[in-house]
Amino acid sequence: MTTATNFKTIELFGGGGGGADLATTLGLGNSTGGNDIQFDVLSGDGIVSEANGAGAGGEFLISGSDAGGGVFAGGDIRLAPGAGSGGGADGMIILDGDVTVTGTLSLTYLLSGAGSPEGVTAGPVGAFYSRTDGAGGNSQYLKQSGAGNTGWVPAGPMVEEEFTSVGVASFVTGRAVFQDPLTLGIRNLDVYWNGVLQRQGGTEDYTVVFGGASATITFLVTPPASDLITISYLPE
Repeated sequence: MTTATNFKTIELFGGGGGGADLATTLGLGNSTGGNDIQFDVLSGDGIVSEANGAGAGGEFLISGSDAGGGVFAGGDIRLAPGAGSGGGADGMIILDGDVTVTGTLSLTYLLSGAGSPEGVTAGPVGAFYSRTDGAGGNSQYLKQSGAGNTGWVPAGPMVEEEFTSVGVASFVTGRAVFQDPLTLGIRNLDVYWNGVLQRQGGTEDYTVVFGGASATITFLVTPPASDLITISYLPE
């Protein structure tokens, strides 16, 4: 196994006219298992090359530094393509093949976590949030407004619940209902009485009181007993 103690050594070994490629320069051809080419800060910011013909291991490994004796944050690995200028396109990171992530993946437009992101998680307009403890209707959220942690809206679909009236005016949903800001104009709650959509044409057929774990819908006219009530809503 050939070890280069720093990046300058690569230049001395393989740079210049007629120089071999990196793998050849580092002595690729050993029959031991392991990583073919390894950038390993644990060995002094060096580069290690091993053949991978007879054992398990990666073909190319870049390792961030681990904590030493004391309290240190682990070393980051950053890939930073250049920004284009003068009309040129920005650089990209291109992965040709499958990608396996064993830890947490955090991207600007793809976020995840437990609980609703509203008022908690910041993101740009157009971002997506996957709720790890979500259920039907609120396992995905879209960022529709604002630059901070507000403006998140459940992506749906809307949840439906059916009730059979027993001659009372109020019905309580089984889950929390998304209380949308008026500026978003989200259609987040519909009520049907015997298949007819209520509150049509601005007529106030019922009122809604949002609670922490549910919402209470109260009709201004009490539905007769045995009438079918359907409530369709975006869950929070």
